[in-house]
Amino acid sequence: MATADIQSNIVPYEAKIDDEDISVGGFERIAAAARTMRNEADASLLVSTGDDLFGPLFSLLKGEPEIKGMNLAGYDIVCPGNHEFDFGADLYKTAIASAGFPIVCANLNFDDQELSSIITSTHIKEIKGVKVGIFGLMTPDFLRVCNPGPGIEVNEDYISVAQNMVNELESVNCDLIIALTHIGEDDDRILAQNVKGIDIIVGGHSHTYVYETVNNTIIINDGAGAQYLGILRFTYEDGQIKSPDWELVLLDSSVGTNYEIQTLMARYMSTYEEGLGEVIGRSTVDLDATKSVVRGEESVLGNMIADAMLYWFDDADIALINGGAIRGDKIYPAGDLTYLTVNEILPFRNEIVKVQLPGTELRQVLEISASSITVEGDDCSDPNATRTPSGGFLQVSGLKITYDTSGEPFCAVYDGKDVTEIVNPGNRVTNVEVLENGDWNTLEDDATYTILISSWLAGGGDGYYFFRNESVTKDYTTVIDADVLIRYIQENTPLTPVLEGRITIVSQ
Repeated sequence: MATADIQSNIVPYEAKIDDEDISVGGFERIAAAARTMRNEADASLLVSTGDDLFGPLFSLLKGEPEIKGMNLAGYDIVCPGNHEFDFGADLYKTAIASAGFPIVCANLNFDDQELSSIITSTHIKEIKGVKVGIFGLMTPDFLRVCNPGPGIEVNEDYISVAQNMVNELESVNCDLIIALTHIGEDDDRILAQNVKGIDIIVGGHSHTYVYETVNNTIIINDGAGAQYLGILRFTYEDGQIKSPDWELVLLDSSVGTNYEIQTLMARYMSTYEEGLGEVIGRSTVDLDATKSVVRGEESVLGNMIADAMLYWFDDADIALINGGAIRGDKIYPAGDLTYLTVNEILPFRNEIVKVQLPGTELRQVLEISASSITVEGDDCSDPNATRTPSGGFLQVSGLKITYDTSGEPFCAVYDGKDVTEIVNPGNRVTNVEVLENGDWNTLEDDATYTILISSWLAGGGDGYYFFRNESVTKDYTTVIDADVLIRYIQENTPLTPVLEGRITIVSQ
């Protein structure tokens, strides 16, 4: 029985399942469904592949509700995910001190001996006379997608690590070998192709649903948010897995409820909601989140959010955030900033995505942004064509741009989020400079830039069809924009964002 990427959804919540809004998830339902499965089987394991502790709830309540919920639900063993380390390794160590289950990860190395004693490479569990060896793996992108602090290293060569773990477990005569992985489905397949001896890979990190066999290794992954409990049933006989069967059990109200967990988690949620008012920093200037500003000109708030993205991912060159992602539609006066402030400003909790673009293509993206600025008489020449709405105006970091609204705007004929015809590619972008090693340099058409965008834009939102092209390599980081801003505020307070001439709008 498997869950992945619960992301601090400790109580049921509304999710869209098959175009219908349904209440799903929560530890009370995981526990109830797991209890039913245990009653049906001769033996069972309930496992998690990480990213169970996440966001403001984890930061505020120090992981206590998630770990207690997992204890009460009867988890047997887990592998941590990268989000467990978003607020530093010390916070995660505090959380798992009360864990009633082993935690495994073979390719993380800790200077902290206490943490090393809690998070081990392998664990062996004997179930009904079957000796089961289990090891865990962390994404090789670990240090690029979270902030664990000093004293932690990830061995990116997870293939060699896994082979060593298999050899070690085989040397002590384990009957079954299971890998709990937080590396994503593509790397799970590579793992199965290159390492012999793993019977089952239980995956996480990619938020996908997988059931397949690669080189005699069964790979399963049951999505994210505990919307489903993944169930792999099989018979173990004569040293072999026989008749495997995979089922996704929807964790809606039909699975029942564990009332002890329900009551406890409700108390934690009440404490959490009160804690959203906790001060995390302060701004010395007003932060203007009104639509007219964030959707039409350079904004100190837009600068701050985009800067926060580059602060987290310091290997990127540029950050872009659409003005429509910035909410509140009011001026936040200089003074204290709270979790609630951030949740109001960035309520959609978009995932940050890394893309690689040459300068010529970045210029095309900026033309789409420039088309959000409307002036009298600049309608698209084709009545079937449209351009990005005002919410598509991009706030930036790492760039200086000049838009000339006397130029023709980008216009295209859209079919959903895809473009069937570009009526006008636009010619409003007259100058672009990129900040490189402290100096402003002219955008080079043939240079490649690492750019941070939101999952909304990556999916073609606000008319940015370009990011949907297969030619654009997208790296979904699993890091959420609001969490990035929270961390930035906490570590850089007091904040004094200013207008820097990042976006200049002229009309010749």
